Amino acid sequence: MLPGQVPLDLIGPLQVLHSAQRHCEGISIRYFGPCASLDWLGPLSLSGIEPLPVRVESWDLLLVPGQYRRGIDPAFQSACVDWLRRGAAGADTLMAVCSGALLLGEAGLLDGRRCTTHHTLLDRLRDVAPGAQVQGDCIFIEDGPVLTSAGISTGVDTMLHWVTRRLGHRLALGVAREMVLYLRRSGQEPQLAGWLEGRNHVDERMHRLQDALCERLRERWTLEDMAEVAVMSERHLRRRFVEVAGMSPLDYLARLRLQLARQLIEETPWSLARIAEEVGLGGDRQLRRAWKRYASGSPGEWRRSRAG
Repeated sequence: MLPGQVPLDLIGPLQVLHSAQRHCEGISIRYFGPCASLDWLGPLSLSGIEPLPVRVESWDLLLVPGQYRRGIDPAFQSACVDWLRRGAAGADTLMAVCSGALLLGEAGLLDGRRCTTHHTLLDRLRDVAPGAQVQGDCIFIEDGPVLTSAGISTGVDTMLHWVTRRLGHRLALGVAREMVLYLRRSGQEPQLAGWLEGRNHVDERMHRLQDALCERLRERWTLEDMAEVAVMSERHLRRRFVEVAGMSPLDYLARLRLQLARQLIEETPWSLARIAEEVGLGGDRQLRRAWKRYASGSPGEWRRSRAG
């Protein structure tokens, strides 16, 4: 927490976490910085800020929001950079929104990593972090334990990505629906595409069906089963699903199964036959057939690329 904090850089990611708290117990949030309170937005101020921890502590996530340049206090800035050099080591994931990446860069935490920031600050980030690989063609970038984003509204996308990684796609979808958001991706994370496609709508019945498909992938779904969940006729379901999701409900189901298969190939040593059974595709022959239809390469090539 630093002077000059960009409101949405803080509130966007924070709202995602608060929504996640309603879906998952055990999430706690702390705020700390070099001063106990901040002038923030017009007559509004922020207080209750803890001092920067003296010892290195353990966090699942350490978030550094961006700041407006005119609101920066050089003394506090220097103190925060010094603390990050020591304290960031305790975080499983380090996330910077917008100009927060400049602080990470000054602390040497972006050296050798791909990263991004607001488009107006890309050259400045290159100056303060000459050892980093700065990119400007994406919403956010994940490189190892470090997440950086283009700033402002993209802090929401970045936090949703972290929630997906840490707490699962189902919880992230629930958060996005509660916030009336469309889950986006950076262009750098194609493995998330299967969970994100077809959810850019507000049709409650279709969301209910999509949630049920996500939760029960192993079941033998028929169009009749889907229509029952959506509470509509099969004919109406086919037409409406294509309207809101851009694909048929059976195509959507196949893409979900393929996405889960990708994850299991990457995260487990299981055989293709076992993975196919786990995702509801029956056997490895059906898995290969679905892969050929909806993805490039092959399951074996995917496993080899992930291992490398």
